[in-house]
Order: sequence, then C-alpha cells, then structure tokens
Amino acid sequence: MKSSESLQDFAYEEIKKRIQNGIYPPGTKLNTQEISTALGISRSPVLAAINRLIALGLVDATPRKGTTVARLSVSQIRDIIEARQMMELFCVKLAIRNVDYHPATLKEIETVVKAFEAAQEAGYSEAAELENKFHTLYISLCGNAQIMKLYESNWSIGTAFYMYRFTERPLSQLESSFQQHKSILNALKNKDEALLRTTVEQHMSIVYETLEWYSQRIK
Repeated sequence: MKSSESLQDFAYEEIKKRIQNGIYPPGTKLNTQEISTALGISRSPVLAAINRLIALGLVDATPRKGTTVARLSVSQIRDIIEARQMMELFCVKLAIRNVDYHPATLKEIETVVKAFEAAQEAGYSEAAELENKFHTLYISLCGNAQIMKLYESNWSIGTAFYMYRFTERPLSQLESSFQQHKSILNALKNKDEALLRTTVEQHMSIVYETLEWYSQRIK
C-alpha cells in the first residue's frame, strides 16, 4: 500500500500534468471528489496536492467558490522562465566539470535525445515528459541538491508546454528546439563550455519567443 505522502505526490503530479496538457484548462473548477474518483485514491491526498498547487500559483482558491485552475499571467510565466534560465546557465560550468563522473546520466540523456526524433508524432504530452526528463538530467549533473529541488518545483518545462498549447503552436515549429538537445549533448561529451552556454541560451530564446505569442493571445 502506498504511503499518504506518495499518494499526495502522485495526485500532485497527475493534476499538474492535466493542467499542462489542457485537460484542466484555466478556469476549470477542481472538484476533489471527482479527481479522487478519477485517480482511484481518497480525497485527503488530493486536497493536499491541490494546496501545493495553490502555493505554486497554478490553482486559485476563492472563498465560497472553491479552487480553480489559474490563468498564468505574463509576469508569472516570465518569473518562472527567468528562474529556469538562471539555474540552467549556472549549471553549465559544473555540468562540464562533473560529466565524467556520471556516465550513466550521460547515457540517459543520449536515450532521451534519440526519443525526441519521434516526439512530433507522439504529441505534446510525450514531448513535455521528454523535455522535463532531459533538463532534469542536465541539472542533476551540477551536483547541487538544492538547485535540483528548486528546478523541480519551478514547473518551468510545464509552463512552456502550457504556453505552447494555449497559443496552439504546432510541435513542428519546435523542431529547432528539439535539435538543440543534440548540441547540448555534444557539448557535454566534448566538455565544450562555450558551446553548452550558447546552446542553452538559444534553447531558452524559443521559450521567450513563445511568451511573446502568449502575451498577445491573452490580451
């Protein structure tokens, strides 16, 4: 039997994924009984998960109206993106320094890069999971547990795909972004700090570009 903590984590990840994938679009009222039934768990971990999502800013709580999925503002998303960029750029030097000590992690990154070749056919959900795995593995190379916790709680990849869905941006337009994963992998293999930094910056520029699209759509 799963512990209450693991059930809460399960509910948290599932609800967050449904927000990212558009199953729970902005403004959707989150009915704890319906969610607990859908997930096959009790209401307690669902309530705890929703409270975590409120703290993250993905869910709004209004007295006498309950909880609804938030519509993320441009400033909220920009803050999340900037925090992500800060962490990814900070990890450049450390990842290059540590890469030889983590061959298994590098092998996992290679596997994810290969999986991106079929990402367009797989759809947004699969692409988002691959993107999250790729960047989490990259961040893990810096060897800083606190940065890893901050990165995982930042919902930066989820925010990007939330915008991609909202702006109806086809995955085909993200082909250059997917290709940049190969450059990041090659930079790590070759310990090329300059290439890694440049590619991370280029990779983030696509996210900022999508933020501009998003800002126009929600006006």
